[in-house]
Amino acid sequence: MKYFVTISLIRIIALSFAVCCFFTLNAQETGISPYSRIGLGDMNLYHSPGYASMAGASVSLSDFNMVNISNPASLSSLSPHMPVFELSGTSQFLKLTSENSSANLNSTNFTRMSIALPVNNKLGLAWGIKPFTTSGYNITTTNNEPSIGNVTYLYQGKGGVNNLFLSGGYSLIQSDSMSLSLGASVNFLFGNIDKTRRVEFPDDATALNSKLTQKTSYSGVDFQMGLLFKQRVSQSIKYSLGVSYSLGTKLNATREDFFGTYTNFSSVEVIQDTLQYFSENNGKVVVPSSLSLGGSVNFNNNLDIAVQYNRQDWASYEEIFDQNSVTDTLATSSSLAVGIRYRPTDVFSTAKFYERIEYRAGFRTGNSPLQFDNNQLTEFGTSFGLGIPLRKSATSKNEFRSLSMFHVGVEMGRRGNSENGLIQENFTTVYFGISIMPQVQNRWFVKRKFK
Repeated sequence: MKYFVTISLIRIIALSFAVCCFFTLNAQETGISPYSRIGLGDMNLYHSPGYASMAGASVSLSDFNMVNISNPASLSSLSPHMPVFELSGTSQFLKLTSENSSANLNSTNFTRMSIALPVNNKLGLAWGIKPFTTSGYNITTTNNEPSIGNVTYLYQGKGGVNNLFLSGGYSLIQSDSMSLSLGASVNFLFGNIDKTRRVEFPDDATALNSKLTQKTSYSGVDFQMGLLFKQRVSQSIKYSLGVSYSLGTKLNATREDFFGTYTNFSSVEVIQDTLQYFSENNGKVVVPSSLSLGGSVNFNNNLDIAVQYNRQDWASYEEIFDQNSVTDTLATSSSLAVGIRYRPTDVFSTAKFYERIEYRAGFRTGNSPLQFDNNQLTEFGTSFGLGIPLRKSATSKNEFRSLSMFHVGVEMGRRGNSENGLIQENFTTVYFGISIMPQVQNRWFVKRKFK
């Protein structure tokens, strides 16, 4: 009699979606940049942990042991029976500088959880959750008016939009020298952003302070498509071309608006008058399309050099509400990234531990979507990092050595400047994450026969 022992694929998928739902409830992170009060907040550039240290130049890359969500077509490169689980986070350190002052802020957050599952030799799937935008700021400024004394302006906000995604990549053409893959992603966007603006008169006890609050909930679906072409030129050289395009979407939005006056009594805010209130101010928020183009060259299967161009038409961003429809003015963003990675030996090698470490570096520069007085803010960053293989257990044989990897990297850069009343951000971002997959020869979803 033959007995077949299999791992239940349905249970694995159900469990992973349960994990995604858990992180969904706990992933409503907040940013720390004062610029995150504009629009939907800061767009998150958190790539897969293995590519973040390459300045995100990953649209033309594909790996069987990492989840590349920047181009869904790359999922066709997953190895059969070898799923990949990834978890990543960031620690961000900001130094804010204006013409008159400076401040230091820091924050550590979960940034992504994903699971990639190879279905067969041609098809790979992935799903997970990551932040789409983050908003978190607390700004206070004081001006002195001759007739009334000091006037304090306070701006506060928190929240963000999450992205729960389902992706797939399929190999259309596959040969020893060339391959062509197509991919697609469905992105479920949802979240909440709360914004508050206050004007206070600390030197006038009879004056009424004013407050405007906006609590907005967002939901919608965006679609992304990807294409990946790989060609071997010789035994030691091959190149790849990748493109990824997001269609853009109109998010459904429901906003609660309040505008009124208040006084501070023993540090307690007491509402005096409600000037305007809308409990359900419904509307749409236009998220523009985006395009990423990239190319990479691989030498001797251990050195990759990648270049990528990104563009998103934030000039078409718009907030359309039934009441009080006001839209922040943004500009079309663009960036250029260059990344490099090097590993002395093959990933399957039994060489010494330090010879299997992957070394990464990158540089990016570009124009952010933020603009003030028709001056668009620029941004650049330099990154470097390591992919550190996890050691096998003391009892494991060589054929059962680990393919999992720990990722760590650092990016340092700057956004904006301190001229004309603006704020310059000098940032240092530490990336960390882990890619977990079965050991060599320990293949999953395989029918085992016992006689």
